[in-house]
Amino acid sequence: MLADNVEMLKVRVFPDNRVDRVNAAIALGRSAKTLASWKCKGIGPRPVNVGGRVFMIGMKCGQWRGVRSL
Repeated sequence: MLADNVEMLKVRVFPDNRVDRVNAAIALGRSAKTLASWKCKGIGPRPVNVGGRVFMIGMKCGQWRGVRSL
């Protein structure tokens, strides 16, 4: 049965579709440190700074993961 092989991930998404770096890392299957490194290199989903904190737009993470083979 397919459902036995599916891993459920809990990712916190804010009402305006923002995802913090830790939750974006969970959704992308990477570490938060990897996403920080990607930000410096200009790759990965584009981060957004809000109030001094780094977020990604949830839908952009999903689209980015859909077009890249991780």
